[in-house]
Amino acid sequence: MGASVTTFRRLVMALGRRRILREESGAQILEFAAASVIFFAVVFGTIEFGRGVYQYNMTSDLAQEGARWAAVHGSSSASPATAAQLQTYVQGRSPGFAVTVTAEPVNPSAAAPGTTISVRVDSSFSPVTNLIPSATLNLTSTAKMKVYR
Repeated sequence: MGASVTTFRRLVMALGRRRILREESGAQILEFAAASVIFFAVVFGTIEFGRGVYQYNMTSDLAQEGARWAAVHGSSSASPATAAQLQTYVQGRSPGFAVTVTAEPVNPSAAAPGTTISVRVDSSFSPVTNLIPSATLNLTSTAKMKVYR
């Protein structure tokens, strides 16, 4: 009789443990869901931030390259540049996103040696994910350089 009581106690304790485990498994799923939402928001937010910084750096680099190109294609150059040629050059250097180029003076071929030419490049950044709904950033960079020829 003592052995059957002990076996009965073990069976009751095992069933009690299973019930406790079953009750906790739902809580674990909820905790995992909440933690994974936060984890993936941080991961995708970091990726979007990196894409935005990359596009801004490229916009800045394109403005610098455009100013340099316009500076060596001034009025006394062997091949003076027009505003359309400057726009085509900068857009051709852009890696997969649209840019708008504005120069001051408007026509780089009218700039005499020693004058300063300013090139402004505009682009817009739209995140791929919707962590921030309908967020579009306008990125602008301006570079100035003296015309050499």
